[in-house]
Amino acid sequence: MTDKSLNTMLVEYSLQLLQQDMLTNSLFMGGSVGKSLRDMLLTESQSRKVTDPTAAALTGRLRSDAGMLRQASNNVSEAKSIVDLANTATTTLQTAFTRMKELANGVATGTMTYASVQAEYNSLASQITQTIASASYNGIALQDGTAWAADDRVTVSGGSGSIEIQSGTSSFDLALYDFSSFKNAFTSTQINTVAKAAAMVTTLSGHITTVNTVASNYASRSTILDSQASSLASQADIMETAAETRAKANESRSLEELVLDLLLRETGTITDEEA
Repeated sequence: MTDKSLNTMLVEYSLQLLQQDMLTNSLFMGGSVGKSLRDMLLTESQSRKVTDPTAAALTGRLRSDAGMLRQASNNVSEAKSIVDLANTATTTLQTAFTRMKELANGVATGTMTYASVQAEYNSLASQITQTIASASYNGIALQDGTAWAADDRVTVSGGSGSIEIQSGTSSFDLALYDFSSFKNAFTSTQINTVAKAAAMVTTLSGHITTVNTVASNYASRSTILDSQASSLASQADIMETAAETRAKANESRSLEELVLDLLLRETGTITDEEA
């Protein structure tokens, strides 16, 4: 360090000490203002501890955002539950159609008789109707489109239904598939001859393709919703932790501590903390 640099540093350091000394004399030596500050800073205060309003606002915002994210996670989890129930019902249709096709094919190829499969075919047809009519979530029909018009929670467009799911500040639509055309649509008379049974095999193959596609879509959507719900919950955890940390760092500070901190920051410190 050169002599010039050293001299400059000593001058600046002396000026800083002089500034602090002048401020201290002004505040703490004589006069009503000095007395008030001395009483506030140096005596035991009985005043109520207060919170920095800026810090409190930030903490409140963090907690508000955390609550919003937590609710969004719950809503998405509920959407996943809806999808899972709809998928279970769709898988039931898939299994019933597959077995009905086997019975129809048996009659068409002569490996089974109509009399031997009639009762089971009718039972499966009834199962399909019952599944579609009963599949619901909190009263929302999941497969029976004929019930959607009377339910204001379901939006109907072009024969399809959807439920709006609120997720934070935005929302998304959860699609529902209408299988009402399958209700009461099957009886064993459809396979009581070889020709009719062969035709029904083709028809049922188309139905199986349809329900397989829907079941696959539901399964994929369920996985996505599960991941989304977990992500939102994690974000809520982070925000809640941040709010708690912020609260602990600021809410215990008194007015006296804030004023003293302000004075020290405005006048500097004796040592250079950046050195």
